[in-house]
Amino acid sequence: MTTTEVPTGVGRTAILVSWIRSAEAARPDALFHDRFADEVLAELAEAPDTGELVAALRGSSPLAEQLRSPRFSFIAIRTRYFDDRLITAMHRGVRQVVSLAAGLDGRTVRLHCPPGTHWYEVDLPVMTAFKEHLLTRSNLTPTCTRVGVTADLTGDWTAELRAAGFDPTLPTAWLIEGLLMYLTPAAGNQLVAQVTDLSVPGSELLVEHLSAHSLATPQAPLRDVVESQGAQWLSARDDLADWLGGHGWRTDTHANNDPAISYGRAIPGDGETWLWLADGLR
Repeated sequence: MTTTEVPTGVGRTAILVSWIRSAEAARPDALFHDRFADEVLAELAEAPDTGELVAALRGSSPLAEQLRSPRFSFIAIRTRYFDDRLITAMHRGVRQVVSLAAGLDGRTVRLHCPPGTHWYEVDLPVMTAFKEHLLTRSNLTPTCTRVGVTADLTGDWTAELRAAGFDPTLPTAWLIEGLLMYLTPAAGNQLVAQVTDLSVPGSELLVEHLSAHSLATPQAPLRDVVESQGAQWLSARDDLADWLGGHGWRTDTHANNDPAISYGRAIPGDGETWLWLADGLR
């Protein structure tokens, strides 16, 4: 049983994502296998604050059935899409990766990183400590030099990142997954500006955000799930190309049901729920 504080609010949504990533391995067409997600669930099943949630996810609860529906399979697609983009960036020579609000992501022990790769995972104190505890418990060996960075992304987190060894003169692959929708528009704009200030040509920015429709519609199953865990979406936008272009990034934009990134899976709906960006610095 964990002796480390378990994250709440937005942190609890990371548990749902871990369950989806763990369950992916059972599919005959699995896009990845995430052993760290398995460890996350094993640990949280024993914790008083999360045992009931994990049991519900593993059973036939309404929440579990909802997360098993085709509408939510985009999370596995999102995971694989960002996997492939990060691997491509590393194989072309990028040796510095930064995950903002890294949560319970297991890429540092799952992806095959080239020698010399330094991967910085930035998150709040509770999540960072919890992640360190889980990694130690799992006995899974990072495939890179992994550095956990404790910082508040709504403040000046860049100082903590630099102090941890980040080199702003090197090309960087930035991953902002499952974060911007929980920030106000002003905070999200500030975050992208900070990332841009730390980036040099050859860097890549991988971003996920909500479409404006998904925040405004009265019927949003994913939003209901998020709010059931004590979290709330605060922003969405459809002008991602113009917005990031204004910060100096060229963009490649996809809706969540775009066949170009679907890996052969059909996502119901009109693609209004999520948008993905894969960018390079001009």
